[in-house]
Amino acid sequence: MKRVILTMLFALSFISCNKQKNKTYGIFTVSNDGITAKVEGTIVNKTLEDFKNVLLKFPNLKTLNLVDVLGSDVNDSKETDLALELGRLVYKNNINTHLVDNGFVAGGGTDLLASGKKVSVGKNPKIAVHSWGGGFDGNPNGRAWDIKDDENHIGHQKYLHYFQDIGFSKQKAKDFYFFTIRSAKEKNIYYMMTKSQINKYLIR
Repeated sequence: MKRVILTMLFALSFISCNKQKNKTYGIFTVSNDGITAKVEGTIVNKTLEDFKNVLLKFPNLKTLNLVDVLGSDVNDSKETDLALELGRLVYKNNINTHLVDNGFVAGGGTDLLASGKKVSVGKNPKIAVHSWGGGFDGNPNGRAWDIKDDENHIGHQKYLHYFQDIGFSKQKAKDFYFFTIRSAKEKNIYYMMTKSQINKYLIR
């Protein structure tokens, strides 16, 4: 009898663990009610596909709670575009973003935070920005820092379009984007956005 009970408990525990595992998709961990998802980790090549699966299985998702998103680690410019598509998908699906108390985002994580239909932050937010590297059309070694004062350069266009696609006005997209790339070189980082900068550029 004890063996039967232990077997049943093990089975229930196994099923419970599987259910819990099934709610984690890469950097996204969905709440039991499917309304919120915790975001923790680095945006990688498969993160966009992971998020599409989340949307498919949890159509009532309303808020992404960002905990610690250090940025993106992708292979090339094509994958970088996929990282930007993640933010577009968040905005298109009317999903809000919230940086939790003492949460930290940087680089691509900051771009993801910006993509919320509504954007909010908790206490002691840590939001970092920097310019990008990896080249642009005609210059595989080009860096944003090299063209930071040429606001009409083609290398800026996909990022300016990104911010407009996630609800920024043309002027606000320009202001925030050039603030980020003029803050620090790609191998450095600007710590941290001030409360006034967060309110000016991100909160909505």
